[in-house]
Amino acid sequence: MEKWDAYDSKLKKLNFDLTRGENIPDDVFHLVSEVIVINLDGNFLAMKRDYNKASYPGFYEVSAGGSVLKDEDPTDAAKRETLEETGIRITSLEKRNIYIFEEYNTIFVSFIAHVDIPKDSIVLQEDETINYKWISNEEIYSFLSSDACVPGRNQRTINDLFGVTLNK
Repeated sequence: MEKWDAYDSKLKKLNFDLTRGENIPDDVFHLVSEVIVINLDGNFLAMKRDYNKASYPGFYEVSAGGSVLKDEDPTDAAKRETLEETGIRITSLEKRNIYIFEEYNTIFVSFIAHVDIPKDSIVLQEDETINYKWISNEEIYSFLSSDACVPGRNQRTINDLFGVTLNK
């Protein structure tokens, strides 16, 4: 049973826990960390979601990430999730943005990680990811704008990278 800390919209920790799968009260949020991985050559890591995922099976995300666990901070969660989903051990992160989605009771904390790794060293996480590819800097905007990527997440990535809103 996965436990999360409860937060208000100002990222203040509340004095109770949340449990994955249970209803979250109005005006209460859980945190999710997302990491955009950029290799030294400027290519972006895109991860393909497992076909058995409940949401957006088979879609790509140009990020790794997931829920921040109880007593974990967003930076530690970002590093943990990136290691679990890709096999990449992140040493430093650049915090980008915070996105509040009241309809999902979720606050997304986004980061960018610059890495210097062999491109064939990605380790897929069973039941989470089934493939990956590296997208060049020249192709990233059109890839994120395509139907191959998770809707919504691709908009946050474009905003994190370029500071613009996707018109689609």
